[in-house]
Amino acid sequence: MTAVKRRRTRSTVLAAVTALAGFAAVIVLGVTGVQSLRDSTAGQQAEGQAETVATQRLPFTSTALVGVVDDELRLTSVAVWVLDPSGVGGSITGLAATADASSGTFDTLSPLAAVYEVDGPEEFLAAAERLTGLTFDMVEVLDEQRFTQIISPLGDLPVLFPVPFADASSGEAWEAGETTLAPPAAARAITATDPSVEDWYLESPRAAVWQAVADRIGFGVGSIAPSASDVDVPVPQSLGEFAERLYAAPVDFRAVEFAPIGPERIEAQLPDRYVGVLGPVESVVAHDRADMTILLGSIAPGRIGAPLDAPVFRVVASFTDADLEPLGLNQTDVLKRAVDRLFFAQANIVSVADVVGGPVPEVTRVEVADAEVIDAVRSVYEPLFGEIEVVEAEVRIDGIDIEVVLGRTFLDEVRGETAGDVAGFGSDDGSDVASDG
Repeated sequence: MTAVKRRRTRSTVLAAVTALAGFAAVIVLGVTGVQSLRDSTAGQQAEGQAETVATQRLPFTSTALVGVVDDELRLTSVAVWVLDPSGVGGSITGLAATADASSGTFDTLSPLAAVYEVDGPEEFLAAAERLTGLTFDMVEVLDEQRFTQIISPLGDLPVLFPVPFADASSGEAWEAGETTLAPPAAARAITATDPSVEDWYLESPRAAVWQAVADRIGFGVGSIAPSASDVDVPVPQSLGEFAERLYAAPVDFRAVEFAPIGPERIEAQLPDRYVGVLGPVESVVAHDRADMTILLGSIAPGRIGAPLDAPVFRVVASFTDADLEPLGLNQTDVLKRAVDRLFFAQANIVSVADVVGGPVPEVTRVEVADAEVIDAVRSVYEPLFGEIEVVEAEVRIDGIDIEVVLGRTFLDEVRGETAGDVAGFGSDDGSDVASDG
């Protein structure tokens, strides 16, 4: 069992640009505006300016990176724990154990499991920060005994396995369907490995264990009271304390979508020091970057870094089912299209909000913290979003340069597109995107 504890003020991630086919021509129209945003004195002062006049701030949330290893210390599961700002309950986000730390966008692959085994826990933490964009208050890698200890307060876990699977070393097997696992059995299931299959096949049963943990927490375990909304909860000093707070209120679980990376690319881009580490069937996957940003930007916006020399964005959507049904889309589909466009323009995105029942403007509303960049913002982002209204923000959010409130004009931009055109990406070998959540 390995534990590393650390607080950082800024992520070290270098964000990669997601290329969107079809936008290359229109983005050229905004090149001058991009340069203006980067070079203008007003733009560079926006963050400091916000600190003096902001009336809102992003909530502080404690974060933990949790890994699980089998009896041979091979990393089999990774999860991000985030406490609710109240200090109790929160969320668990599942990451693939063999996820590439750069989400498949660079020319060198760094699978989390290989990084942990070869480079150690410090580099594993750094790789997870690159992948998620988050800063973590602590990281702990759990063996079966420690995992059992951590989840034991929850008692037996009703689990729904989506596929059959087995652990090659012990011969233990699990059928698809509903079952109930005691904590030690859950530990054996989440650490199961099978060299005869690609590791990503085991991600859905691993996610099922985390889902069962989250579901069991919903029945109420623990008695820690929530804190007032205007008070930052002290960061837990151990994973045990973190778990006590997490278990004290309902918890959501979501596994981030991923796509398997093809064998040709693995052969060409997997560094020599990682070759053979992942087993005889080398498996590396890429997480959907937009999906990751939408998810983590909604539950931990105050913990996402802004590494690029570019504006910092918050994206808001409030569409109803009636708005989206004619397009065959859901809210996440629309948010992905918006987020991908901003990635294409090399923007920092730290907050994403799905505001149920909120007002939907007719024209996409872009609120800027600095009025002097209004013209530059319009020239850069109108080619991406269609008709927009750019105004100075009446209520500023600390650390946010630009807030985009998606309007019906943005739906006009995406009308006619299918949900898969922009929302995510396929693997480079043509296989379908795999998803556990």
